[in-house]
Amino acid sequence: MITRAADHHLVRPDPAAEAPAVVEVAAGGPFVVVMRDDTALCVREFGHRLGIRGTAAASGLAEAYHGFQHDTRDALRAVARHPGGLVFHVVDPLCLEEAVRRRAGDGPLISLDPLVERGVAPLRVSRGFLLGGREAIGLVPRPGAAPVAEQIAALPRDPAGAGCTLVEDDICTGETVAAVVRLLGAAGRRVHRVVPGVRLDAAACPAVPGAVLDPVLEYRTTGGAPGARAVELADPRNFLLGLSGLVVRLPDGTWGRAPYWLPFVRTSARAGVPADRDEEFALRVLGANVRFFERAERLAGRPVLVGDLHPAVRRLLESLRLADAGRPVRPLIGDLASGLGAWTERIAAHATGTLTASAVR
Repeated sequence: MITRAADHHLVRPDPAAEAPAVVEVAAGGPFVVVMRDDTALCVREFGHRLGIRGTAAASGLAEAYHGFQHDTRDALRAVARHPGGLVFHVVDPLCLEEAVRRRAGDGPLISLDPLVERGVAPLRVSRGFLLGGREAIGLVPRPGAAPVAEQIAALPRDPAGAGCTLVEDDICTGETVAAVVRLLGAAGRRVHRVVPGVRLDAAACPAVPGAVLDPVLEYRTTGGAPGARAVELADPRNFLLGLSGLVVRLPDGTWGRAPYWLPFVRTSARAGVPADRDEEFALRVLGANVRFFERAERLAGRPVLVGDLHPAVRRLLESLRLADAGRPVRPLIGDLASGLGAWTERIAAHATGTLTASAVR
């Protein structure tokens, strides 16, 4: 199931397996970072927005994103302080999705996973945070989605009363899934099974009341002090400007998405980077972003503009008065890098309510 690749381990879960595939990680050994390979999402999203068409061009964009993933792993390695170093487990998305769908069965299926929406009823909700990523606000609709109550009301009914299956990409604390199950139950939709692609440390992830938790992959930390964890999740799309990111409240009261790096989000709050190395990591991954967009621009034959980014990321940049839709992305990234400390202070002050939107300039 796990094979060695150039700078990572490739994980291909068996779709036909009936029981979860358990991966034990020793607390005293290398720290494991689990990443789902979301290359197809990148190619689809940026290919569409940049007008990159054709097999050869799509392959070039995939290669550019593979390079970005490699650079992101290098950046994480450079700032990590784990005695055994870091090991990256990159999960094959096709094997994982097939395994999730087989495990979920044929009954009513609701998906929280943004990569599993074909032929299911998607529920587009996320935990919302203040800028910085440290303080959670609660369960909110993803940017651009309908209010949560409207989404739930539009879900298919369960006339047989057997209950539905909830699909999630991963579970760490279980807070998001538990909140969704409660909301669905209050609306008369009972969840009898939860099928996450990846579950981390069952001891730290309590059971979901009234539902069976049936993951495809289950990572367990062995040895060490009680509560010790030697594994975490970090999907690469959250580090690329304009593809995805953390759902954050913006100065105008709406919701946007922010990449997992300063000045927007402290990586230490999301991906286990030491807090005193947040800035170093940000500078490294900003460089990785520049290299990706250089390659994307060669394929598109034009500059990538802020208007080409995901609407929720564009809203973030416009709300903070960082850029308008017509600004090229690469110079913007350069400005973020050169003024990283000042921008971090300003955006952090906004998150605590001491700056207005017009003051963040």
